[in-house]
Amino acid sequence: MDETNHQKNPEPKNNAVSMKKKETNSVYERLEFPAGMTYAHRSSLRKECSRFLRFAYLADFLSLEALSTIYIDSVKEMIERIRYLDSIADMDKIMEMEFDDSNSAGQAPRGHDPLFYTKIILDDQQVLPDDEIMNEAIEDFLPPPRGKSEAKDFDLLAHLEVKEIIEAGEDGEESVEAGEDEDDDLFVQKFRKVTPKIQDFWIKLVPNEDAFISIILKTFNEGLQAIKCFERWSQHTDLMVYSEALETWDDKVGDDVDQNLESTSLNPGDWVQEHPIKKMIDDEVNNLIKSSYEKAKRFMTRFQPLLEIYWRNKQFDQDILVDVNLVNSVESL
Repeated sequence: MDETNHQKNPEPKNNAVSMKKKETNSVYERLEFPAGMTYAHRSSLRKECSRFLRFAYLADFLSLEALSTIYIDSVKEMIERIRYLDSIADMDKIMEMEFDDSNSAGQAPRGHDPLFYTKIILDDQQVLPDDEIMNEAIEDFLPPPRGKSEAKDFDLLAHLEVKEIIEAGEDGEESVEAGEDEDDDLFVQKFRKVTPKIQDFWIKLVPNEDAFISIILKTFNEGLQAIKCFERWSQHTDLMVYSEALETWDDKVGDDVDQNLESTSLNPGDWVQEHPIKKMIDDEVNNLIKSSYEKAKRFMTRFQPLLEIYWRNKQFDQDILVDVNLVNSVESL
């Protein structure tokens, strides 16, 4: 039995050596170079690795310059487009144009398609301040044969009058109309309510001036963030092995830059900040948009007569038309 077991499980000989394949993970082998290179070969290899890393940093700098140029040229083009559109708006000519939808031949020609769109919102629920409602002296309404007034001269709020009836007193005297004993020839100046700046309160541009400027500046900032999506070639994981191949005494390009990096993406922001266009972009956009909105507000003054008529009709009390004490009801109607 012992002999049988001894044959199946022989004891190892004293001079037996267990051989294992040596596992190595050296930088040179990862670069597919033999580990047993001479010092001169390793020195030449490290020099080539250094040159390759320098080329990677050069590619990063060229990419940063290209990205910053793309951004600056895009901003310049946008500002020039806004400046051009603002300059071609001849407000003196526009204010004299006729915009008739019923007759296409009478419509003003469109010069250029707009770059941005704004909405005009009517807000007729806003109460006008008292100092915005003015009194304008007008003539009394006297149609032929008593006078020469025409229908266009009639004002609902000024020319419609109701006689004031004084109720009977305690002594039983009959009620009399106010002013009945007054001289019929007494002149009473009539005034018409006018609202010369009603469009500033009832018409709103959406977005407004400040919001419009904010949107454009925000778009410029978002564009700068959008081009930060390119990874630095010098920080790519495939290039780390070339950096690891260098010895401590070798010249490593970009060490001072890499320590301050917050991201491995290319950031042209520093390059853009130093450009003159970046320093003047806020003032340029503010001035151009304010100029455009001033022209838009001037154009909206064309709606003032219509808005004033609408406001006057809203102030009118229709019950006065059926009041039995209406003065000159036949002429008024």
